[in-house]
Amino acid sequence: MANSSVTDDDHVALEQRVNDISEALQVPTNAVNPAFQALLALANTAIWLSILPIGQILLPTQIAALNAANKFSNLAIATSVGVIAALLTNPIAGALSDRTASRFGRRRPWLIAGTVLSAATLVLMANASSFITLVIWWAIFHVAANTLLAALSAVVPDQVPLRQRATVSAFVSLSLPLGAVVGALLVTKVVKSTALSYYTFSGILVIVMLIFVLVLRDNPLPKGAAPRFNPIAFLASFWVNPVKYPDFGWAWLTRFLVYLSYFTALGYLLYFLQDAVHYQKAAQGVTTFQIILTGTLLISSIIAGMLSDKFGRRKIFVTGASLVIAISFLMLAFFQTWTGVQLAAAVLGIGFGAYLGVDIALITQVLPSANARGKDLGVINIANALPQVVGSATAALVITAFHSYTILFALAALLASLGAVLIRQIKSVR
Repeated sequence: MANSSVTDDDHVALEQRVNDISEALQVPTNAVNPAFQALLALANTAIWLSILPIGQILLPTQIAALNAANKFSNLAIATSVGVIAALLTNPIAGALSDRTASRFGRRRPWLIAGTVLSAATLVLMANASSFITLVIWWAIFHVAANTLLAALSAVVPDQVPLRQRATVSAFVSLSLPLGAVVGALLVTKVVKSTALSYYTFSGILVIVMLIFVLVLRDNPLPKGAAPRFNPIAFLASFWVNPVKYPDFGWAWLTRFLVYLSYFTALGYLLYFLQDAVHYQKAAQGVTTFQIILTGTLLISSIIAGMLSDKFGRRKIFVTGASLVIAISFLMLAFFQTWTGVQLAAAVLGIGFGAYLGVDIALITQVLPSANARGKDLGVINIANALPQVVGSATAALVITAFHSYTILFALAALLASLGAVLIRQIKSVR
């Protein structure tokens, strides 16, 4: 009888463990409320609020103050180091969070660690006294910030049901342009001090992430649910075989192509306004371009996300958005006037906003495994970051070889169009 009792107890324990694992990994079905959606978007915005204004304004200012003679080469070094740190950290942090069997959940420990490290490195960057220390803290900040981004990316498939994914993704996607605009305004119009700007970003990040961590319902992964850690197997897991998972492969490739078109076209926007459009206030023109783009992007992202959820369709929206992006680049290629540039900015905002609002929802539906969402989204995020480097190099090569912005923008349009066509290869999503 004793042996039978032990066996029954073991059976019950095993059944409970299976149920716990299933609960942690199952596709969510309960709708998330508007307050949670807003807080998730705000958490993402708090991160981009730090990354973008620092990279575009504060970091170049500090580098110039430390060594004006070498500011261009030093900024290129710092930017490259940051991109490399982001490329490496995002998928690794996502994979580690997938395996975390903490009673506080899978994502929450990484959100806390990323927040603390991000806030600390922002303070250290504010007080950096040499270029070397500044770059070191900048690299560590990218590690911390991308740890946060990886965990937050996984929250969408962890928490949001399929019927709401495009809408939620649309609000989350607004975090990048909102972070850029609001952060730039804070730095240039409100705070107006490099050190105080860093402290402000650090404080905002801590407050927002503390609220989000307290609100987040993060189901724990039972101990033993993740396989025993093997360094070789862990590294090998980052290769997602496109033959075995073709939809994931096509989603990665199409995202890479669209982002590559974007960064190839806009990396030299300032020089385009100076050399081809002959716009006298080129720097102000870039700001105007971004404001117009952001304005139409905010509207189109939300509308496309809601319509995608309403009709249960993803591919047609992503395809259409990619083609609209291509049209905007063709406008820049063949209508090189200031009026043409402003119209192209509005069209680009419509296309890129709709793309951001729906594509991430599509991607969450082609992830290979429920127990590796963080890792797989990290791999997808490489398709966002890598084009920043490849696009800049591609643009420089085209301009140097052909001395033609028309060819540059036509190439960008071709890349976006190719991304639109290849979306059709995804079979498991409508």
